[in-house]
Amino acid sequence: PHPSLRDEANMMCSSLMELGALICTARNPQCDSCPISHHCAWVAAGKPAPTAEETAAAAKRVQKFEGTDRQCRGKIMALLRDRGAAGAAWREIDVLWPDKVQLTRAAESLVTDGLVERAGDTWRLPHI
Repeated sequence: PHPSLRDEANMMCSSLMELGALICTARNPQCDSCPISHHCAWVAAGKPAPTAEETAAAAKRVQKFEGTDRQCRGKIMALLRDRGAAGAAWREIDVLWPDKVQLTRAAESLVTDGLVERAGDTWRLPHI
């Protein structure tokens, strides 16, 4: 895609993640502070409480963090954030995680998601 469209998509994705983390939380939604509450299906439905089935299903969905691809991706992102524009060689990333198949999968998914750029053996965060 055109760079400006990619940048806009990245910004929108980050903005929605922040909105979900800070305003639209399951435990304490702050609808009055939400800039897009007028588009919200939950608000339009009258802010219904979850059913017993929905609550039970949510409890089952809780995923452990330790050992997940999310944790692995986070370690890669932290390293690249610390390295700045210089980025990091794969050998520096390779020591972050014991499961090399999972590490490779996590790193490639970051590239696919547009969160990491790779040029040869150098991995870095994209310029925003």
